[in-house]
Amino acid sequence: MPVLKKTTHVKAGVTGLPTGIKDITRADFRNDMWVRAIEGKGYRIAWSRTCQCPCKSLNDQTDQNDPNCQLCDGLGWIFFKPEAAASNPKIIGPLDEIQSKFVGSTAAVIHGIMTGISAKQNALDQMGPWMEGMAMLTVRCENKLGYYDRITCLDSRVVYSQIIKRTEGALLKTKYPVVQSNIVRDISTVYAEGADFDVVVGDITWRTGRGPAPGVPLVCHYLTHPTFRIIEHPHAVRTTLTKFKIKAPLTPQGEPVDLPVQAVVRYEFLI
Repeated sequence: MPVLKKTTHVKAGVTGLPTGIKDITRADFRNDMWVRAIEGKGYRIAWSRTCQCPCKSLNDQTDQNDPNCQLCDGLGWIFFKPEAAASNPKIIGPLDEIQSKFVGSTAAVIHGIMTGISAKQNALDQMGPWMEGMAMLTVRCENKLGYYDRITCLDSRVVYSQIIKRTEGALLKTKYPVVQSNIVRDISTVYAEGADFDVVVGDITWRTGRGPAPGVPLVCHYLTHPTFRIIEHPHAVRTTLTKFKIKAPLTPQGEPVDLPVQAVVRYEFLI
């Protein structure tokens, strides 16, 4: 007949080292080295904080945003500048007119390191591969990133194309400011920069009497600065306990110190 062992009751909420075990010296994380790498090697980034628009509360059943809202243009999200953000020209450097347009009144210029840029193919989900432009963004701890914040890399360029209908007036409204125009055409005509239109501070403007009639769809293929949205922030909270050169730490284990935060970003036009 088997002998039953006595079950030991496990207590919950226990803290402190077990009896007979001594504390050991622990090496501290050098947060200053992380910040030095971010500030020295990071990209210049235009960062806008994002929150839901109050118009989403108008429909209690679906929580759908108001398509006619003038605050968010029917998108359901509004952008605003991080509190007390101020760009030091000696640290950030000069911005051209298009970069300044991306920053505008709703963004702050910070430094961030982009790593792990990938393309994921879901071959079995749909006809053809779907390329998901994703990357990891690391910034210093003071810049608390939030879900759906907008990130623009000011010194990089990507290709973007879109279909636009010609409207009344000279301006051809593109989704992003145009850094370089590659082609603008409709079904039958290719329009030439300098003859039919000009690119003025990121805007395509028709010359007098040029371009198609209002309502005609065109394709615009151009270069722009890549814009991302934060879709996950798995390392939104990073804290370490530091003892080195601290006379009176907040806890017996050390002083809590915030470390750089990391988030997953994805191209805005793929969301």
